[in-house]
Amino acid sequence: MVLTPARPAMQDLIGVPRFAPPPWEKFVPQAWRVTDEADLRGALPRLRPTPFGHFKEPVRRQNAAAEKLPRTYIRCVQWPNVYDRDAEAARQTPGWRYRELASSHLPYITHPREVADLLFEIVA
Repeated sequence: MVLTPARPAMQDLIGVPRFAPPPWEKFVPQAWRVTDEADLRGALPRLRPTPFGHFKEPVRRQNAAAEKLPRTYIRCVQWPNVYDRDAEAARQTPGWRYRELASSHLPYITHPREVADLLFEIVA
């Protein structure tokens, strides 16, 4: 599976606060569904604007040994379907496993136990 550059839907996100200075206080609960006050207090001070270049350039692996490593695609199903094409490619590509989490974009904040359980399952 080749990770592809961003599609137009992702390019439309340039104007959202993640790619610009705050107000993350409004964006994070609405878009990323991080609503717990303790989670917000921990996450908001750590956020920084995201450069857009990593959405435009394809990933190129150069280590041949890496091709033999097992891969798992984790789809956070409460997040918009902009990644459905990539998720489907992972499902259909030999060497890839597919898992789902009932979470939004930041499962390590909103569902840390489920992320840990899934990671332990993957490496078992």
